[in-house]
Amino acid sequence: MKVFSTSVFYMMNILKIIGMICLAIVMLIISVGVISRLLGRPLLGVIELAEIFHFFVIIFSFGYTQAKKEHIAIGLLVDRYSPKVQLIFDNIAHVLTVSVCIVITYIFFLTSMEETKTTLLLDFPFMILKIIVTIGFFVWGLVALSQISFKTPPSEKEVSSDV
Repeated sequence: MKVFSTSVFYMMNILKIIGMICLAIVMLIISVGVISRLLGRPLLGVIELAEIFHFFVIIFSFGYTQAKKEHIAIGLLVDRYSPKVQLIFDNIAHVLTVSVCIVITYIFFLTSMEETKTTLLLDFPFMILKIIVTIGFFVWGLVALSQISFKTPPSEKEVSSDV
């Protein structure tokens, strides 16, 4: 299990680094676009290129957000239960996340092989975008899978004695 978690961690970190590079590229593209417009020579395709790199940043951030447990979660109801029940709800949420990620990965993988459309201005192939979705959701699913806990949580007496 340790090898699996380490492998998932490395995949997630690779996507995180690619996402940060894409974010820097977006900043550069937008800056160049603004400067070129100020000089009276607007560049064609700047907005579309920025949108494509934004897409990369968003898709590659899913797994990282899952790993940091920063996705929106509503603990209002669950927090009132014992740690054991909370663990069960957390595991159910992780299993549902893995299931949704598997379905999306499968669908986008199959449809990416048939994709022939491109973007309007730059002719960037949608196939690449669908492959990026496949990779992003695959890693997100792996991160969620690695977070499923098979350990029993501490009892309420152990938790209250620690405080």
